[in-house]
Amino acid sequence: MKAPETIEEELEIISQALEAGIDPFPPKKPPSRWAKTALGWFMVVMMVSWVSQFLYQYV
Repeated sequence: MKAPETIEEELEIISQALEAGIDPFPPKKPPSRWAKTALGWFMVVMMVSWVSQFLYQYV
């Protein structure tokens, strides 16, 4: 499907989606706690790795 070129085409696509029962603008999901925790631990591991490499080279 090609991208709409005019506002009228875009409004037609949105109206077709609404008629089909599809919500074209779903609400945003809140960030999950697991994703924040996983990202935090990944950053901790990376920082420990960098510090240990630095200390191994210069100490």
